[in-house]
Parts: sequence; structure tokens; C-alpha cells
Amino acid sequence: MNHTETLKSLARRGNEVQMMHLGLHRTIAMMQALGNPQEQFRSIHIAGTNGKGSVAAMVESILTHAGWKTGLYTSPHLVRVEERIRISGRQISSRTFAALATRIAAAEADLLSKKAMDRGLTTFEFLTCCAFLCFAEKKVDVAVVEVGLGGTLDSTNVIRPEVSVITGIALDHQNYLGNTLTKIAGEKAGIIKDNIPVVSGCCAESPRRVIRKRAKDVGAPLIEICDACRIKIRRRIRGHRSIDLHTPVRDYRNLRLSLAGEYQTRNAALAVMATENLKSIRIQDQGVRRGLANARWPGRLDEYSSRRRTLMDGAHNPEGAQFLRDYLVEQKEKEVHFVFGAVRDKNIKKMAKYLFPLATTIHLAGIVNSRSADPADIADMHRQFYPRIRIHPNMHEALLAAWRQCSRSGLVVVTGSLYLIGELLPLIQRSCRK
Repeated sequence: MNHTETLKSLARRGNEVQMMHLGLHRTIAMMQALGNPQEQFRSIHIAGTNGKGSVAAMVESILTHAGWKTGLYTSPHLVRVEERIRISGRQISSRTFAALATRIAAAEADLLSKKAMDRGLTTFEFLTCCAFLCFAEKKVDVAVVEVGLGGTLDSTNVIRPEVSVITGIALDHQNYLGNTLTKIAGEKAGIIKDNIPVVSGCCAESPRRVIRKRAKDVGAPLIEICDACRIKIRRRIRGHRSIDLHTPVRDYRNLRLSLAGEYQTRNAALAVMATENLKSIRIQDQGVRRGLANARWPGRLDEYSSRRRTLMDGAHNPEGAQFLRDYLVEQKEKEVHFVFGAVRDKNIKKMAKYLFPLATTIHLAGIVNSRSADPADIADMHRQFYPRIRIHPNMHEALLAAWRQCSRSGLVVVTGSLYLIGELLPLIQRSCRK
């Protein structure tokens, strides 16, 4: 398959959430057919409700700046599917992706013809197989692997990492993972393997008990940042922090974080302690320092000097919306124009409860996704904000209208879904001042 054929084939597999079939048996069958590539590289496995992408980006940056050849697998992508698979910080080429996909599709067809699989791979399973095959063939020293959804039955859970990380537990994807923090914690704790260290950022008592029990049951050393580290913020500059970090291994002074937001201090601590617990790799202070200062994670508190100052943040659940609100309040933004869109299975009402009171105007439209919430339904949920709400035929029109209504001192905030971020990112980048 060429690249165009590969993308069409991937699209036929359907929406990766709506067409999800949780389970490991198909991925295991594919890995065995391919010679178990997931066993040919070291790995760090990262789960959690929020922050796992940021932690993955920081870990990958630390390892890369320490001189190791890295793989990074994350989801979803913003603009190009190749963003999900990176080698030493660079996304793979379209040609490489097409070649990987062709091999995975051929192996899949063979297994189906032999009735060795119950059905074809889901979109996420297919991409996971591409990533693991790529990492093995590129001979990475260590791969940083972000869980797609949950943990126990997520297709990434076929790896045996050197370190597992759980960033935190909050309500999200309840229709798949359960409607309590305890149940969600149980699913995410499924990545904890016997005798493999696990670093946890979960401090809420009920999910913390679940993680502790799982770690004890399988003999996994558990390091909890609530108890094991101290973070002191030294400086705040336009949303970015410099911190002192004390871990069980080392004291780090004046670490500069490239990713904005108070919550990134916790994510940085998780990333540092994950690298500290690698068995076969030792990271010096300079690798940590340079890695945190140069980590990039687009679409998360990501500001552009476009037609108006424009902040993109992929907050897509109430906890993420609360982080965004706290950031806007901390930055003392007086004029905020939201461009908001979400998928309908999210807790839109609670997200809006955190964000909409800050709004000067609220611009709604459907996002380009089969799960998109109807903007009229969002407006009806929030009648108290009717005077501030504008409904548009598409998100491009919504963004243009927000720019027009925003003064030179104001801020346009694009949020509610990573799919929305991906939809508008090219337009925002094209409109940036030279």
C-alpha cells in the first residue's frame, strides 16, 4: 500500500473509540506472528486519566537528551497519524508508516484466513502493532508507550516494561472503565506487572488503595510521588515554572519546565522518577535538566501569536477543564473568547461549569468527528450563558468569529477536545505572525 491507500484502509476500520473491542488476544496473536517485536526493546508504560501524554513527552525528551535512541507511541494524533510514532523525537515518515501498515495488514490477513483471530484489528490495535514493529526494526534503546484507554485490556498492555507509571485517576470514559474512581483505578492498575517498579501520581485515597493492593499482590515496588518527592516552585514566568525537585535518588535544583501549567510540576516529578527507576539505563542530571527544558507536547496550554493571541488546550474532561480554568485565572486573563467543541460522551456540562463563567463570548460548532456533540445541545445545556453564546456552521467559522470579537489585549481559547485541536491547528499555525 502507498500512503493514500494506507489512510483509506485505516479509515475503513472505523472510529477508534466507537469501534473499540477491548482485549489483548488479537494484539498477542499479531505480535507472535511478527516474531514478538515488543520483546526486542526496553519500555516505559504510562497510564492515567490526565497527564499521561505530557509525562510521556517529558520522559522521551529526558532519554533523548541523555543520548539514548528512543521510541514514543502516543494517541490520539492532532493532524497526521504519523505523529503517534516517533523515533528520537521525530515522527516517522509517511513512507515508513505505509510500509509498516502493509506488513501488518498482510500478517492480519494471514491470521484471519487461518481463523487465528476472531476479527480484524481495530484502528488502535493496528497502530499499536505498527509502533511496536517500528521500534524493534529501528532498534530503539527504550520506547515510551502511552496507554490508549484504561490499561488492563488496552492493546499496549502486551509489553513488559522496565517501569510502569500511573499519572492519576479521574472520571472519564465511564462507559468503558466504570463509573467510580475505584473501578477506573482497577482498570488502569492493570498495567502493573509482577516485580516491575510502578511510579504513581494518584493521591486520592480510594483509587490509591486499589493501586497499592495491585502492586502488593504482584510484588511490584510502588513509588508514590505524594510521599516520595518534594516539589518547590522557584519561579513562575508566563505560566512556566522552574522547580526544585527532591526524589529518593537525587536533589535537582532549578529545573526549568518547557510545558506550561501548575500541574506540569507533578508530571515532571513522575517523568523524572520513571527514568530513575529504569534498571539498565542511568540518566545523569544534565539529561534530566535538558529534557525537561526542551520537552514539547503540542495542543496542551499551547499559545500562538496568531490574528489574536490564541491558546490551544486539549482539555476533554472535567479535571482537564479545571486545570485550564486555574491557568487562565492565574494568568489574570480578563477577556477570554472560547472556541469550544466536544464529543457527546464527555461530561460537557461539568467542563463548561469550570470554563464558561470566564468567557466574554463562547463560540460553538460541531467538530469533524462522528462522535461530535451537537452545538445546539451544548447551548441548551447552558441557557444561563445564552447572551455570550454564538453557534457557527463549522469550527473554522467559529475561530474566525472569535478572532474578530477579541480585542488586541484579549485571548482566544480553543478547547474541549483533542480532535478540535487537530482540526484548527493548521489554520492557527498558518495565521501566525511572521
